[in-house]
Parts: sequence; C-alpha cells; structure tokens
Amino acid sequence: MNELLNKLQRYVKTYKEPPYGEEVEGTTELMEEAFQALVKTSHRVVLLENQFIDGMHVNYQGDDEMDGIECPICKYEVARNDDYAEMRPKYCPECGTKLIY
Repeated sequence: MNELLNKLQRYVKTYKEPPYGEEVEGTTELMEEAFQALVKTSHRVVLLENQFIDGMHVNYQGDDEMDGIECPICKYEVARNDDYAEMRPKYCPECGTKLIY
C-alpha cells in the first residue's frame, strides 16, 4: 500500500508541473492499481464490520449441556450450553469478535 501511495504522490507532482494538465505516462495502469487496492480495502472493511460491529454467530460443539460454545473466528471456547444467557460474553475475550448466540 505504501508503494502505491508513493506512486500516486509522484504522479500528482508530475501532473502539476508545466505544461499543466498534460497526460502522464502510466496513468491508466496507476489508476487501475489504485482501483484494485480500493476494492480490496473495501472488502476488508466489510469483513471487519461483520466481525466487530454486526457480530457473528457462535459455533456450538454439540447439544449436550456440557458441550462448549466457540468463537467463530479464533475457536476460543467462550461458554457452555448450560450457561445462563447473562453469563455468556457479548464479545470474545481472545479476539474481540461480537458474538451472536
């Protein structure tokens, strides 16, 4: 990402030199690379929103009262099936994922 930012800074500097507004060589490739980086970053933001803001459904290890309940991300056992709802954490203590039971 830093390499892309440096390329964009060099592009802006070159673009602002006289004659102003002249097309700079490699513009299309640079814009395409910047677009791909923005798409990848937006996908990561959506994944982070799902994990930390919207929440993710926990994994139940079984139906027995002693079976555990796991975080879907780090697989840390956050509770057991027989725990009261108020005893179950809202967020995973290991990775911080918001948990949906």
